[in-house]
Parts: sequence; C-alpha cells; structure tokens
Amino acid sequence: MSGCQVAIIADDLSGALDATAPFAARGADARVVISLEALVETLEKWQGQWPEVIAINTESRHLQAEQAALRVSEAARLLTQAAPRQWFKKVDSTLRGQVIAECRALRKAVGLPLLLAPAVPAQGRVVCNAEVWVEGHRLAETDYQQDARSAPMIAPIDQAFAANGLPLQRYRPGQITPLPSADCIADAERDVELAAIYGLLNTGSSRAMAGAAGLAAAIAQGCFGPTGAPFRSLLSVNKVLYGVGSRSSRAAEQLQQLRQCAPDLAVIEACADKPYGTHALSACVVVPGCHETERTASEVADAMAAQVALITTTWKKHEESLLFLTGGDIAMAVLSQLGASYICVETEWSSGVALGYVNGDKRQRVMTKAGGFGDPQLLVRLHQQAKLTAGSE
Repeated sequence: MSGCQVAIIADDLSGALDATAPFAARGADARVVISLEALVETLEKWQGQWPEVIAINTESRHLQAEQAALRVSEAARLLTQAAPRQWFKKVDSTLRGQVIAECRALRKAVGLPLLLAPAVPAQGRVVCNAEVWVEGHRLAETDYQQDARSAPMIAPIDQAFAANGLPLQRYRPGQITPLPSADCIADAERDVELAAIYGLLNTGSSRAMAGAAGLAAAIAQGCFGPTGAPFRSLLSVNKVLYGVGSRSSRAAEQLQQLRQCAPDLAVIEACADKPYGTHALSACVVVPGCHETERTASEVADAMAAQVALITTTWKKHEESLLFLTGGDIAMAVLSQLGASYICVETEWSSGVALGYVNGDKRQRVMTKAGGFGDPQLLVRLHQQAKLTAGSE
C-alpha cells in the first residue's frame, strides 16, 4: 500500500490515539496530529510522503455544537490533500461530546452516507437496539451521566439523530436484512460483528464511518491484517512519569494498585501551593491534588502540564523516557506544554492504551489512556515491564 489509507478525525487527543493504535499494531505508519492548529504545518512537512493513517485531534469535545462542527469541517478540508481512501469519525463510546453535530459535519464534508457503530465489546461497551450498554447497564444508568462538561446522549441513538435532522436506519449483523444504503446505526455486541459490518462495506459503496476503538480495530484488520507487528521494548526506558489526571473510579483504582506495588514511588500533587522541586526522579506520579470543585478542568490540566514540564527538564535528552497520561485534556495540555506537534504511534500496548513517540523522536515515548477503563493492574503491569525503581538519580 502507498499513500494515505485512512483519515481519522477525533474530538480529543486520547481518542485520536486510541483509534490509531490498532493500525500501528498491524504495522501501519500511523500518526496523530495533536491539534487542528498544528495540522497545516505538519501536512506541509509530509507532502508526497503521506503516512498510511493520519489522525487529527480537533479538541472539540467540550465545544458548542456549531463550533465543533466547524472544526470537523476544517479538518476534513485540510486532510483532503492527502486523498485518504477512507474517512473515520472517532466518537466517544459513551457518546459524550458533540457526536451528532460532528458526524453530520463529516458526512457533509466528504459527501458520503454515515455508518455509525460506537460499540467497543473489548471494553464492555455494546450497542443493542440503537442504545449503548456499559458492562451490562444502560448508558443512562452509569456514572458517565455525571460528566459535568460533556454528558452523554441518553435517548436511543437513531431518535437523537432524527431529532437533529439526520434519520438513521437501524442495522443488526446476522439478520436477513441487508446493510442499509442510507445513513444507519449498527448494533454490535461482539468484535466479530464489527468486522462483519466493515466487511460489508468492502463489497459495497463507500461510507463516512463513525465509531470508537471497536470499529477502528475492525477497519485496521480489514486494511492491514492481524496484529503482531513488532515494537520496541520498554526495557530501554530510563525515566517514567505517570500523569493520572482522570478522576474516574477505574483510574483511581489503577493508581492505588500501583502505589501498593511500588510504595516508594513519589506522588506529586500538581495543584499544591508549592510546586515540587526539580531534582531528578527515575519514576514518579503526578496527580491533580485538589478537589474537583476547587479548580476548573482546564486549570487542573494546566497545573499538571506545568508540573510535568518542571520534572522532565531534569531528564537527560539522550536517554529514553516514557510519559503515561490518562485523560484527553491532561494529555493535550502536557504535550502542548512540551512542544509536541504530532505523535508516531507504535502499537496498542493494551486495549485502549496507545504507545508512541513525540515529533519523530524515538527517545520521547508516550502512552495515553482514557480514564474510565482498563484492568486494575494496568499500571502495575506497565511499571513491572519497564523495570524502573522509584528513587532519585
């Protein structure tokens, strides 16, 4: 294959990386541009040598619908120069953000009917009768309803879209009814169903596809085959910083397990009155350190980014380092503070956990994860794999 095979438009950074990782895990040259503002210059650098997969973070999760749609339209306009063969709108699997406005914007920009399939069975998120279920519970019954910045869609998906001027037909894999040629929402409870849905697209007309990591993996498999592409070991990492900004219960549990495994690991509160000193640490954790009502989400992200930048200034440039960042807002703030324009994605280290490196520098490695999933031992496994101690240099 040559040229850009897939263009991905995501509303936050962790989502862009999450959607791109399955392609990298299959050997594709997959890169994520961290902001719309960085896209023009980055595409100019890549002219004539397009990555096989290009993803862009529009930073539109928390915007009003009209603003979010405009950013998606602009991203699609700019990406057209890479002539991607397929378009994928990455949406949150719990339907937070401006899902309807952004899907409509991509559909209009590329002139193709919409296929929406937001299920991620590997993470316990399925779609049944056009409704999202999370680990056996209707989305409306979960803690995601407590997201003050971006509450998820409550109504059945087709009803919500129809109320906003875009009717969707329902489709369920395995039934006699063929895949609709018009805009549709697809149920899926298993990964094989998502693969089957994408397989139908290969035999029919093109679509503007929209979904989460589950559909991204199905597209990646259809384009690049099974996983198994080699990637660099983490044993060469000399420094690791865990930036745990997500306030989800799962992220808190993962951090607790890590602290029990590595009790000497320094835990630094970014919002503390006095910033942590700049003496070097081979491994540490940075957390907000304040109640969520004390500061806005953007203030917390900025504080964490400043603290991470302060710590990483002590790291030797020739040594390989790793940043582990949970929460799209935190990841965006940290990487912007560090001057990142794009990330070359190496692989999907674990389900929903992307591993890559910054601005083409293989020494600056980064992992990202949305907060609300992953097994409790995830950070423990990572820490043990890197085999780092918690002390100072």
